[in-house]
Amino acid sequence: MHDGQGSSMHIVRLTSFIVVGTWLAVAVATSQQTSGFSPTIQLEKSIYAADESVRFWVGVTSASQIPEALRSSCVLHWVRPDGTRLDERVPWPRDGDTSRGWTGGWGFGKQSVSLGRYVVSFEFGGQETTDQSFEIVKNPFSSRMAADWIFVDTKSAGGIHARGAFLRVQNRTDRVVRFAKPGLIGSEVWLDVKTFQPPSMESTFVPQSALLQANEIPSYSFEKQLEWSNQSRWPMIAVPPGDSKDRTVDLQSAYPFHGGQEYEVTISTVLTVFIGEREDSGAGLFPLRIPVSATAHFHW
Repeated sequence: MHDGQGSSMHIVRLTSFIVVGTWLAVAVATSQQTSGFSPTIQLEKSIYAADESVRFWVGVTSASQIPEALRSSCVLHWVRPDGTRLDERVPWPRDGDTSRGWTGGWGFGKQSVSLGRYVVSFEFGGQETTDQSFEIVKNPFSSRMAADWIFVDTKSAGGIHARGAFLRVQNRTDRVVRFAKPGLIGSEVWLDVKTFQPPSMESTFVPQSALLQANEIPSYSFEKQLEWSNQSRWPMIAVPPGDSKDRTVDLQSAYPFHGGQEYEVTISTVLTVFIGEREDSGAGLFPLRIPVSATAHFHW
């Protein structure tokens, strides 16, 4: 398995959204039943694996227009397993109409991750949510499941002449591994493309149409997360014990590569993974959100 990191806060840097814990998305609150302003925080689960991309949701609800003066008052409070405290400023999201509220994904960012119990709360406008706690544990399947991006050499004469890449998931457990098809919400695929003549850097999504059939895109709202209760209705790929599955991506579906040019390309996704069945011991650890990325330097 691979872990991914990013640093940019810009909207096109999806690497930052999923892996680093900056804004993944903004869901606009269209109607609120409470008066005044209230901060919110919601965990996706109470146990996370140390090698997964930890994500939870923070936001603000409001029954009226939120004053500009309050928008700099968002703070995420952490208590780490060793008892140290961190107060982390959370910037107001830049996308969508957030005048009456928003919800966005957050995580560890550049913090180091330690095993043990974390306590988090979210503050806005002088109000603070109740404490929420979660555990970081070792992944019991980390050595028995592998996920890798592999660039495809489609030309002869040696070297890497990548026109595509494929994601290979190997199952060395004694249980069935299921993962959401790349391209679904929460499992988007993106490219970071660096050129040298002229120098440039661009980040872009691989379009859903290049990864999924039209009937494979669930008609669920943004807030409906993939979980045990709805897994059967999502397009999933099952990998039996001792087997592997590949998913191919056409790189040119996401970026206009030109012949003879030199490129450095990073392809990334976050796999949403279930191992075994809902009734199995340890089922509360799933889904795992496993970041997978790879980089290649090549001529097109």
